[in-house]
Amino acid sequence: MAGRKKTFLCGHKGKGKYCHRCAQEERRKEATLKAKSDWVNRLRASPVELDHLPKEIAEKALIVIAELHKGKPYQDLRGKRMRTMGQREIISIPVGRRYRLICCNKNGSLDYIEVISHEDYNNRLTSGGWSV
Repeated sequence: MAGRKKTFLCGHKGKGKYCHRCAQEERRKEATLKAKSDWVNRLRASPVELDHLPKEIAEKALIVIAELHKGKPYQDLRGKRMRTMGQREIISIPVGRRYRLICCNKNGSLDYIEVISHEDYNNRLTSGGWSV
């Protein structure tokens, strides 16, 4: 004989010992919270501040940084030295169309300075560049 529907404490109706609908919603909330906390931990672990960037750009910046850590030359990532500004130790690597990763090359190792929009990058160039 089939069981009868009952009303659970949450107000939903169904058969069984607990409300499967609310349980599914709870699992979805937990998964979303875990994904968000994982993302925040990845941003905190990065060598440069990425909190102010859109998520897609921050992901691309993390990929570029990982490639550089693996030993890939910055020239393969379309990176350029600041020759015209007289700051040869500063390297600009494009991250997407509108953002740049700014690095400093000291003693053969790259120190990450910042990720900025192309507009801020142009303003910084006209105001004298980066002080290292």
